[in-house]
This record gives sequence, structure tokens and C-alpha cells, in this order.
Amino acid sequence: MKKTRLKKSVAAAVAALAISALFLLPSMAQIKDISMWLEKTTFSPGERIVLHFKAPASFPTSAWIGIIPSNIPHGSEATNDQNDIEYKYLQGMTSGTLYFTAPRIAGTYDFRMHDSDNNGSEVGSMPFYVVSSSGGGVSLSIDKRSYRPGEQIRVTFTAPATYPSNAWIGIIPSNIPHGSEATNDQHDVAYQYLKGMTSGTLYFTAPGNPGSYDMRMHDSDSNGTEVSSVSFNVSY
Repeated sequence: MKKTRLKKSVAAAVAALAISALFLLPSMAQIKDISMWLEKTTFSPGERIVLHFKAPASFPTSAWIGIIPSNIPHGSEATNDQNDIEYKYLQGMTSGTLYFTAPRIAGTYDFRMHDSDNNGSEVGSMPFYVVSSSGGGVSLSIDKRSYRPGEQIRVTFTAPATYPSNAWIGIIPSNIPHGSEATNDQHDVAYQYLKGMTSGTLYFTAPGNPGSYDMRMHDSDSNGTEVSSVSFNVSY
């Protein structure tokens, strides 16, 4: 079984605290004139990635966006600078499109925006996934992006036949860092195993507490990896 009753109770308590923190702390995504978006979030190694962005006119020409492994702590521009795989300067642009190449190693990564290349700050982030050819066929979608507490969520997915029966999809508060299946396992609000299915539809119930959440897919329940994610909001 995925969790004991005690672990599940602890996870629920932690999730509740995480949601409370979400309302106390300003989200980077809410900063005016800052946004990043992708046409899809799962890529093959070496595939071209098209990233769209908006940034404030007040940013210097050295503001930059880079690809950072998701396990690198957020916040410090200097730390991100030491760990970036690829980066591009915004060069004074307030909106536009940048082209990157997906990392060669499968895993979970972030696009992170920074307000300067000189002791700046991370001001925006969004995750994406690199899946090897043997792990292809991953997709995850939901019927809409906003729900009322307790409302049904319809999840459609595809998954490789190579995934074990304990591959799973769960609801995780959006402020939980992406990438680690074990971390997601500790914070999930609800989950379901794929049980060997390579495609199908699952039904979840929207959390009772308003906030921002992700539906996250994992390739295993035993030290696995997060392989896809889609965000949604819960509000009255």
C-alpha cells in the first residue's frame, strides 16, 4: 500500500500547512508583467523547446532565462547561474520567444527567469520534462483549469507500457518543488495508481481548501520520477 494511515494523516497535515503558506507568501508567477509559457511540457532529449515570455521594461539587458534542474533550490540567481544547462539574456525585450534545446539527460527541469546577471533574484519559474525514447508516450491533461472545492476533476493520460503497475498520478500543492517522486508522495492530497494502463481517464475530487495545485504523474511509487504535470486552481 502506498501509505500507512499515519503517513497519510501526516501528509494531509503538511499539505494543509503548505496551502496556508501559499496564501501568506506572494507567488513569483503573480508579479506584474512576468510570465513564461510553453506549448507543451514534455520533450525528447535534444528536441527544440519554444518558450514565450513577458518581462518588465525595468529589467536590465542582463536579465536572463535559463534551464535549471528542478532539484536545485529556488531563489538565488547566483546558485541558478552555477547550475544552468543553457541560458539566454532578455537583452531589454519585454516579450518574445526564445528557443532552447532539451537537455540530453531525461529528468525534470525548470525554466527560471532572473532580473539580473549580477547578484539578481529568481523572479519566475515553470517546470518541464525530458523523457527518453523508451519512456515516450507520456501525456497528462485535465478537463479545465479551475474547480470548486469538492468538484469532480476529469484526468486523461497516456503512459508507456514499460511503467510498472505502481506508476501513479496525484494532486500536489503547486508550491511543492517538482521532480522528486518521494517528495510528491509526502505531500499528495489524493492519488491513484495507473495499474498498468497505457491510457485512460481517472476521476479525482478537487481539494476542499482553495489554492493552487498540480496534477502530477510519476513513473513509479518506488524512488520514481515525476514525468508530467498540469496546474489548476481551486476557488469558491
